[in-house]
Amino acid sequence: MSFARRDLLQRHYTVHGKDQNQEPIPAANGMIPKSAGRTPIACSNCAKTKTKCDKKFPCSRCAGRNLRCTLRPTRRSSKNAARMGVPPEGAVAIPPYTEQLGPRAGMNLPISNGSPPQQPQPLKLASPKGNSAVVAENKQPQLAVQPVVDGPPPQTFEHPTSGPTPGPHGSPQLQTPGAFMHQTPMAGYETREGSEAASSPRFMLDWTQMPMPMAYDGLVQPSMIMQSEMPYDPNAMQLVSPADAMPPGMREPGRGGAPLITPIESPKVERGFSELELGSSAAAFHPRRHASMISGPATHYDVAPIIAARDAWTVFRCLPTIPSTSCPRTARLNLELLEQTLRNHEGWSSWAPQWDEGDSAGGDHLTVMQLHESTRDKLLAITQSFLHKALEIHRDHNPHNTPPSSHHSPGSHSGSNFVLLPPARVLEYFLRSYANSFERYYPLTSRGILDVNELLHCYNDRAASLLVLMMIAQGSMNIPSKEARMLTGGLTEACRISLFDLIERNVIMSGDPIVLHSALLFTVQAAWSGDKWQMDIAMGQRGMYFAMLRHSGVLEHRPHVPVAPDRRANTDQLWSEWIRNESRSRLVYSWVMVDQDMSLFHDTAPLFSVTEFAAPMPDTDRLWHAKSAAEWSSIFEQVHEFSGGFSSVGSGARPLSLRDLFRHFLDDEMIPLGIEMTPLQMRLLLHPLQSLVCQYSQLLSCFSDTLGKRTQSPRAMTAASTRVRLEEVQSLLQRWFDLAERYLKANPMCALMQTNLIVFHLISLNAVTDFPEIERLARRESVDGTYQQLVWRHKRCIADVEEAVFHCGQVFRLVRSMPRGIRPSWWAAAIYRVGLILWTDSLLQKDAASPNANGMFPVSGPSFAIDALPADHPLIVRYLTKREGLPCVTKRDGSSMPIDQAFAMLQHCVEVIDEGAGTRFSDGIRAKLDRLSRG
Repeated sequence: MSFARRDLLQRHYTVHGKDQNQEPIPAANGMIPKSAGRTPIACSNCAKTKTKCDKKFPCSRCAGRNLRCTLRPTRRSSKNAARMGVPPEGAVAIPPYTEQLGPRAGMNLPISNGSPPQQPQPLKLASPKGNSAVVAENKQPQLAVQPVVDGPPPQTFEHPTSGPTPGPHGSPQLQTPGAFMHQTPMAGYETREGSEAASSPRFMLDWTQMPMPMAYDGLVQPSMIMQSEMPYDPNAMQLVSPADAMPPGMREPGRGGAPLITPIESPKVERGFSELELGSSAAAFHPRRHASMISGPATHYDVAPIIAARDAWTVFRCLPTIPSTSCPRTARLNLELLEQTLRNHEGWSSWAPQWDEGDSAGGDHLTVMQLHESTRDKLLAITQSFLHKALEIHRDHNPHNTPPSSHHSPGSHSGSNFVLLPPARVLEYFLRSYANSFERYYPLTSRGILDVNELLHCYNDRAASLLVLMMIAQGSMNIPSKEARMLTGGLTEACRISLFDLIERNVIMSGDPIVLHSALLFTVQAAWSGDKWQMDIAMGQRGMYFAMLRHSGVLEHRPHVPVAPDRRANTDQLWSEWIRNESRSRLVYSWVMVDQDMSLFHDTAPLFSVTEFAAPMPDTDRLWHAKSAAEWSSIFEQVHEFSGGFSSVGSGARPLSLRDLFRHFLDDEMIPLGIEMTPLQMRLLLHPLQSLVCQYSQLLSCFSDTLGKRTQSPRAMTAASTRVRLEEVQSLLQRWFDLAERYLKANPMCALMQTNLIVFHLISLNAVTDFPEIERLARRESVDGTYQQLVWRHKRCIADVEEAVFHCGQVFRLVRSMPRGIRPSWWAAAIYRVGLILWTDSLLQKDAASPNANGMFPVSGPSFAIDALPADHPLIVRYLTKREGLPCVTKRDGSSMPIDQAFAMLQHCVEVIDEGAGTRFSDGIRAKLDRLSRG
């Protein structure tokens, strides 16, 4: 039992601990009050184990073993106990969110242990007229309900049929079967994202103990978690006690409300929350669908609102979705979890990563310098101001006007009321994780050294601190730890607010390189965070940051005047000037890759046009990572070698712009002109090709399927010409792939090149599939179940089966060949796409595998692993050209599995995701695929 809960109970008994036959008991000792002169007996746990009980509440044994201490009053004193407001046998008074969040400083988040959900049991509601709870018959779990003063009457929910039903004012509200529940709009968590005035609960229930018939408690628990306000004291930088922070209707007697009595669960050992118990909001639309029985590698690192909001994602929608207004909003929760974890000084002092550092491909990508004490102090001060500002913004809408307080529960685990950053060694570890993962794909740190000391002491404090904090958040994103997730989510939200405020206060900062760099990190972090609201904000605000980038003028060409020969001897100055120009180019084209990634997985057209990019592309990483002027000068002579023995240093030689490079690519002049590309430049060249595929694919999806029969129709001619144009883009993609193979013959494979090939195969998949249509099929939209319609939908979803299977297999192969710690943030989204495509194909293959009326059989041939063979393997070539062979995928144990089984195919994707580093985003993708596989 947490100290916060114990403190609440002590206050409860302090208020009610005086009766005509009872001596007042001070709150400090927490003893069970004497009733009718009788000495209290041992609690239930001590009585069962026949252990001596100190008869406190909670007793020392239960508190030390984290057990739920339950009272066991004598029969003669039961009436007096009820009259005094003392909880009846088996009841415990706790705040409704302490079971969800655990001790505020202890970071005990709900965990998933794979236990099955409890069966529903009959419950009796407490009389709304009194303060005593009515115990269920035969000692069934009890549910005591106390109505808020002047609150509306209870509402009974019935089984839903198709979706959310309109509320009293027309707003959609979810219905939960099998229990009496409060009907609370779950969109009331944020200040600027929704109103919290309507979110106060009509009845205070302990949803952590209430047995549910299926996985529906995830619908209501998140709202109960965040109903209570937790005011923030800007002076003490601490959380107020939960008892003081409760809304009036949830406070104990003497504080403006009735006591909160909650039931205990039927008799088992303590357990955490499994994914079944937390549930998924979409389960309300499918009462017969059971959640997965397979617990993922990191499903126990998240809290209920994050999990419940997955069904409202606006992307990756293979399951029926719920409105955004009906799911919990998590910005405020992320901030409070951040504050909670930063107050746990002892926890961070002993924190260690829970995975092998060998997963980072061995060795550091960049050298991370040690943090100076002055750097950490400055970062701490600014972090406190960022967190304070964010909490104030999200608490401005407090409907109860609870005043801030410096009071803190004396039972806190943290031992300190102040927010402190984790130790320097932990921050350095997160910075190393950032350097090894993010910097491989967005190389923005020069000289091969990441030194935040120099950054914080040589630049604008607030802007530089924003950048460093986002680096820490990005680095902790890939660490499978609940503490790291709490740190990531909270820092991302706090930095988002301060970043926007910094630009609002000084519009000139919108063109500042550090601010644009920080915005880049925020956009990438939020877009793949696995938090519904951060994902939506990243998608919405990217247009604002793109506009800032355009208006700053960095996309335009800046003519460079060559340095006079007599001044070229000063290589230090030339090197510094080159770094400034190169930094500008790398920042610009990093935003291009962000635009490409987000557009690719959201199935939208990129916002940038290739004609906008007149700035030179980034040069080779060898120059960028040079550690001295002499080393840089030597490498520059090799990269930009001039004929006739002239020195190229100081000449201003720069790579082509993306616009010029794409022009040469269209004219097929890359090899004749001897244009050598770096992996980063090859990645950028995919951006305009993706734009063309998206444009023609979207246009083709608008044409009717009957146009092909009327070839003389102008509309049919337009559709045919569009298909021809799409085939031309596919030939350009093949040209790019030839250049990539040519590069790999002379250079080793690297993480960026592997990512380039994954993006290439995903773009090629978009040319032969209609992924939005595939997701509509997965959601069973407009599906009548007939074989004829399935054939028709299959044709619309996949235009070329063999081509699609080939690209899916290559994505599997490339993703699984990458070290799990350095994969791009969206790698689970790539598995999601190829998994759904193969699943769609398997729906028809299963029926085609048996002889049909015409006696036709599938084409035979040798079986081969599409995810283990390179693209130029003879079996792959034979499959693509002659349509012969039986494609299979390779399971974790090395065995092969055919791709014609829908359930097995999706479960294979779940296993592939389990092989990688677990993040909130990969957990969400995994849960969606697992639920889809189980129908």
